[in-house]
Amino acid sequence: MNMIMHGDGHGGIHHHDGLVDVNGIFPARFDAVITNPPFGSSVGRDQRLGDSDETKIATDAATLARHRDRYGDVWTANNARLAAAQSERKPVLDLFEIGKGKPSRDTEVIFVERCLDLLKPGGVLTIVLPDGNLNNPSLNWLRRWCEGKAKLLAVISLPEETFRSSKATVKCSIVTMQRFTDADTAAWEAAWDAAHAALDAGFAAQRDAACAAAHDAIVTGGDPAAAAALATLAALGVDRTGPNWAAGDAPPYPRMAAPSRLGKVAWVGTAADTKAEKVAKKAYSDAFTPAVTTASKAASSALAAQLKAIDAAHTAALWAAVRTSFDYPVFVAAPKAVGISSTGETGETVPNELPEILTAWRAFRSWLAAGASPGDAPDFREPLAA
Repeated sequence: MNMIMHGDGHGGIHHHDGLVDVNGIFPARFDAVITNPPFGSSVGRDQRLGDSDETKIATDAATLARHRDRYGDVWTANNARLAAAQSERKPVLDLFEIGKGKPSRDTEVIFVERCLDLLKPGGVLTIVLPDGNLNNPSLNWLRRWCEGKAKLLAVISLPEETFRSSKATVKCSIVTMQRFTDADTAAWEAAWDAAHAALDAGFAAQRDAACAAAHDAIVTGGDPAAAAALATLAALGVDRTGPNWAAGDAPPYPRMAAPSRLGKVAWVGTAADTKAEKVAKKAYSDAFTPAVTTASKAASSALAAQLKAIDAAHTAALWAAVRTSFDYPVFVAAPKAVGISSTGETGETVPNELPEILTAWRAFRSWLAAGASPGDAPDFREPLAA
């Protein structure tokens, strides 16, 4: 109503769930998205398409015909996909890669994917996000997911009083990202392929060495009698092999080294003297008292932890290599004053650095458009940084 009273009643205002397409709001349509999404709430699996007016997908013939004529086959295909999901009463979460199969997601998290989806390739998103999205270790996966979808153009850290209310204060930043073009996606994938080609063999060798070093402790539990029985069996042509590792399935996101899966030890070979083999295997089994079994299991657990550490180092090395190869400048600013005081006062008398930041941002964008030569980088003064 306020917008209508101020002459903007036809500016595309929709009363609808912001995570669900409506009218002309559909994926890959927009050049720019500017938003301050809701914080402090979550989207659960109980929120399903079509369960409310705000999540309803249009299926009436008149609406379908009108939007098909205006937006074309892209809209029709997308609406058909959503109508099918609505008929199956799918959760809204399942419309998103980072929401599919999850019990819930915070609104500020799921809206990041929503906004990037709405952009055309090369489109720009400017979004206000809680600082936890940028520095909370538990959301590292989200930051890495974003890195594989869009370039980070800017982060402007806002002072706490920017979003102060009577109930809470949320420290936020303005984040600007540019959705990958096809060329960006190809370059990103090429960087990952190159990183794997350069690093995988070295980390595989580390895993092999770890398994080999742990072999004796696992197959004997440190017990001399068990070791003696294995030596007898080896002379007969029977070996106790393993444990070995195998690459498991990596999650769909974020990108990481395939997790190592620890295999079991096994008997290999058969003795010509089956009676002697049977006697030696019994001696080996008898050597595994509860204490020896505990020692063997401890060695196995230690190896699993070592493999996990190697996996983490492998992932870190992959990301470091990709970031070096797929490198680009990012605009960063941390204003101390943005036109509102800690008591909520605003007006011309309240300090405001945002106009300076806007000028610096424009200079940064011009520098990028001109080729981002390091020698021509804008000279930003404190408290700005870039």
